[in-house]
Amino acid sequence: MTIDKPALERTIDRLREPFASFIKAQTTTSGFLLLALFAALALANSPLADHYEAIRHFRIGMVFGSQEVSWSALHLVNDGLIALFFVLLGLEVKRELLAGELKDRQRVRLLLAAALGGMVVPASLYVLIHLGMGGDQVQGWGIPMATDTALAIAVLAALGARVPRTAVAFLVGVAIIDDIGAIIVIAVVYTEQVSLPALAASALLFSVLMTFNRAGLRHPVIYALAGVMLWIAIVRSGVHASIAGVVVAITVPARPRIAPESLKRKVHGAVDDMPDDAPPEAVLGEGKTHRKIAKLESLAQVATTPLRRWEDGLELPVALIVLPLFVFMNAGLPVDSDGLAQILTDPVGLGVVVALIVGKPAGLLTGIFIAERCGWATRPEALSWRRLFGIGALAGIGFTMSTFIANLAFDPASPALAVAKLSIMAASTIAAIAGYCALRFDRSDADADTA
Repeated sequence: MTIDKPALERTIDRLREPFASFIKAQTTTSGFLLLALFAALALANSPLADHYEAIRHFRIGMVFGSQEVSWSALHLVNDGLIALFFVLLGLEVKRELLAGELKDRQRVRLLLAAALGGMVVPASLYVLIHLGMGGDQVQGWGIPMATDTALAIAVLAALGARVPRTAVAFLVGVAIIDDIGAIIVIAVVYTEQVSLPALAASALLFSVLMTFNRAGLRHPVIYALAGVMLWIAIVRSGVHASIAGVVVAITVPARPRIAPESLKRKVHGAVDDMPDDAPPEAVLGEGKTHRKIAKLESLAQVATTPLRRWEDGLELPVALIVLPLFVFMNAGLPVDSDGLAQILTDPVGLGVVVALIVGKPAGLLTGIFIAERCGWATRPEALSWRRLFGIGALAGIGFTMSTFIANLAFDPASPALAVAKLSIMAASTIAAIAGYCALRFDRSDADADTA
């Protein structure tokens, strides 16, 4: 029996699936980032530059009686909304550790070797170049450590079937470990002062969230409320707010309440009792039918994990709203010949560019080479050295994460911050082109077939 729908609803149904596929596509989310980047650069280098600055510093807040709490839009995005990105990042890392690429010890060894090399070598190159040029902003060494996963995967998506699934999974795994390293650096290196009472409150709230987990509580509202309180405590402690997102993600339940075989039995029991010829009105008019359908919804909830549901729920808002807003608020830099020249003449600029373009692939390849020589890990056949170079080049797309660390490393009024951001954009563009070309013209599979 089919349900008779209004013409407008049928039209929307036909459009919904292609529209949903378009929104969820990796190229779409990357397109939003690039659109935000171009919009910020266009506004910052146009007669509307003052209006762009007014948007960034627009005050948003609340009034409680005689008390007023407000933040600039820039501050709200960089210290508030960005925490949602780190919640999503923490959920992804936890899932990968429990059931993904990072669960297999052999794979983890290879990924860990590649990621460590891809963090240590770029950071060291930045320090060497910076000190060699007489710079005094060495604290920017954390900028080239991380990878912008969304843009790197978008480049791989553009290559299509030319890149095997193994290479895609490898890049994602390296990026995840890069992000873990970046989170540790943010928490340890870029925390200037720590308030012990606020830190103790954060630890207490973390314990409360873990108790919720162990007690089997799964409703998102209680985690959201406790998470906001934890975010406030961490901000007051002096640790960056982004860490709050990761800490909350750690506490999210990752186990289903019922096993698949039990789910199948209960679903069959609920569905078998429903008459095949029941009219659509039965769902509205008969309480028994309604309750059986509601039971199916309840079974779906307990058979899945909160971690996976919340990860799926956050993915699009973060990709289409949070990260593009972050880019729009932070990427609007005046670009002129003097600024471009500083990329190669300023210690910060040259350090960032060389570290991302050269240091990332060199570090990744070095880490894998050492791990293989020591017998610690083995490369899959699909990961030839030429293919790994292309992956290493794509890992040099720092963009959002590197920009985020630059904001922590340098004072907002410091010229070094503007140079760092411009260098990150230039280096990420070159890394994307280099990685695309290296993988586009890679003939590893053809050479293997010939051999």
